Amino acid sequence: MSEKLTRPEVREGAFLELYQMMFGQTLEEIDELNAEAFDMAKNKQTDETVKGVLEHDEEICGVISKYSKSRAISRIAKVNLVILKIAVYEMKYSDRVPPVAAINEAVELAKKYSQKSDSGFINGILNSYLRELDENGK
Repeated sequence: MSEKLTRPEVREGAFLELYQMMFGQTLEEIDELNAEAFDMAKNKQTDETVKGVLEHDEEICGVISKYSKSRAISRIAKVNLVILKIAVYEMKYSDRVPPVAAINEAVELAKKYSQKSDSGFINGILNSYLRELDENGK
């Protein structure tokens, strides 16, 4: 668990865990399954990201809803929703990740796990939120 991971690896591990949780699995079940079947790379930062997203979920969803002009949050694909949640969490609560890096890496995750057109949707929401953060001096 004390593995040294890159920021994209931390984010991808958090994404995989949060996505699995959307289907009713607990963190303990996910950890057990991933250790047995996938040998998924994970460390303390991965756990912090997952717990942070879960802890601030309501506020994060509020941000996503505010900037998702074309889709209600209930209509955003689960893959995209998890990617957005991680990025908003990092932009708002993490001092380790510059907001622009969070956006770029969210777009890269979308390119890997989502439909091609969804990376633009994710980029648009996150850039709109970045403008708000810049205006408020974060």
